[in-house]
Amino acid sequence: MGADLTPSGQPTPRDAGSSTSLKWGHNGELSPVDLQRVLERLTDPALTQCSLQQDAHTD
Repeated sequence: MGADLTPSGQPTPRDAGSSTSLKWGHNGELSPVDLQRVLERLTDPALTQCSLQQDAHTD
């Protein structure tokens, strides 16, 4: 995957809030910023609940 470039050929700045990779410290702990993001997502019902549909076809 290449970096996104501006029309002038320069790399586009990345929004720190849109990063999808987790950062780990030398001590094996998740970074405070990423830990906070994970905890926020775990408390969001829209991201922790789903409805399952039962398949009418059973083989």
